[in-house]
Amino acid sequence: MIWAGILAGGGFVAGAIALFSVGPTGMALSALALGLGMGGVASLASGPTGFACLAGLGAAAALLVFVSGRLTWLDASDSLLGAGLVTDRPRVFGVRSLRGILGAAGLFAARLLSGHLAAGTVATQGPGFACLFVFEVGLIRIGTGRGPAELGLGGLCAGMGAAAFLLLSAPGSSLAVAVLASGVPALALVALGRATPWETSA
Repeated sequence: MIWAGILAGGGFVAGAIALFSVGPTGMALSALALGLGMGGVASLASGPTGFACLAGLGAAAALLVFVSGRLTWLDASDSLLGAGLVTDRPRVFGVRSLRGILGAAGLFAARLLSGHLAAGTVATQGPGFACLFVFEVGLIRIGTGRGPAELGLGGLCAGMGAAAFLLLSAPGSSLAVAVLASGVPALALVALGRATPWETSA
């Protein structure tokens, strides 16, 4: 129970990092945090294999996004989308404030949903709550994102949350499904992690 709570807390921290990060470095750190956080949650039911699956994907995506500034062939954003400008978003109030408000609402909604999970035992309800929160962070990033990189991060949040929940609630599930759910958006984030415009402040 204590260990489950600690790993669920790691999932919430990963979601918070992904909720507020900006720029290419923020994309890389978010990918790493999501992999470790959601991998820890998945390991409660799927063991080291579930952890290695998600943590490995997150770490690989983070590394590739980070080094794409030096290895330009990894950055496919120009060839896919063309060049763009680094811009600041016109706003009534900061986008981080908006994300904070939406994140609080998402946290409340995820808590309500986690109380009705079919797999919602005492051991999995908290970690399931974390998975739902990370999934909702993905929707928030997609809805508030300025550029393609943030849409990629939103997809990775949603994919990691869904994959971790699958591995948590159905330990016998094929790892291929989890890899597909999180691996496709991870590839998108690697390709678009340095795409502009991105927000220079929030």
